[in-house]
Amino acid sequence: MKFERLLFGTAGVPNSTPKKNNPIDGVKQVHALGLDCMQLEFAHGVRMKEEVSSGLRKVSYELGIPLTSHGPYYINLNAREQDKIDSSVERIIQTAKISDLCGAESMTFHAAFYMKDSPYDVFDLVQKSLNVIEERLNRLDIQIELRPELTGKTSQFGSLEELIDLTKSVSSCSPCMDFSHLFARTNEYNTYEEFCTVLKKLKEELDPNALQNMHIHISGISSNSKGDLKHLNLEDSDFNWRDLLRALKDFDCRGYVICNSPNLEKDAKMMKDFYLGL
Repeated sequence: MKFERLLFGTAGVPNSTPKKNNPIDGVKQVHALGLDCMQLEFAHGVRMKEEVSSGLRKVSYELGIPLTSHGPYYINLNAREQDKIDSSVERIIQTAKISDLCGAESMTFHAAFYMKDSPYDVFDLVQKSLNVIEERLNRLDIQIELRPELTGKTSQFGSLEELIDLTKSVSSCSPCMDFSHLFARTNEYNTYEEFCTVLKKLKEELDPNALQNMHIHISGISSNSKGDLKHLNLEDSDFNWRDLLRALKDFDCRGYVICNSPNLEKDAKMMKDFYLGL
């Protein structure tokens, strides 16, 4: 998909949707609210009837509300047991299959935990699994961007550097840039200058076009020395979202901005209004 600007949407069905468990109604509500996109949340498993996925694809296309997706939380490509790694690979593939049926073009997931192993060893394992996943999706003729997420806990694989290296070594991979997680994980990257440093790094190390097709997560966040604790509403958090949006605008970044705040659509709308006013 070619983007003309950043699109703003919700992580899951908006809170104000009458039928909260119906993603088709969720897309209609996103449109009614004047937002631009929606992320399908498969956090607790990939379960969706075929008529729902085809209905989602149809309504998404008709209303011009593109979809992204988020895989299950219980993925760990560095699990101790091989069968758990195999199950994690299957969950990513199942998420990609259903996302493709729904018409989503970008899919994010938390790739792994370090489990006290060397980050270098974990990187190799994650890379190996993602190469297998890429090959299997190619055989199924599923074209979807795999977006390992920048994770918020220091115990999780998914630092900025790891995601850049993974993108260089697995052709269907790009980072899901969760800037709130980056702040929680490092206790840095919360000023305009620091945000610009990150965007410059992505542009230089990946591809100038990397900033034209982004999958971004933003929310308020609370953290401690081990990283993120929970998502908060933007106004209840120290996260400097306004300067982040200024930096994204100044670098002409385009793509999806998915809001993970508890109040979902309120913060998504607040960010969109601020961004369009820049």
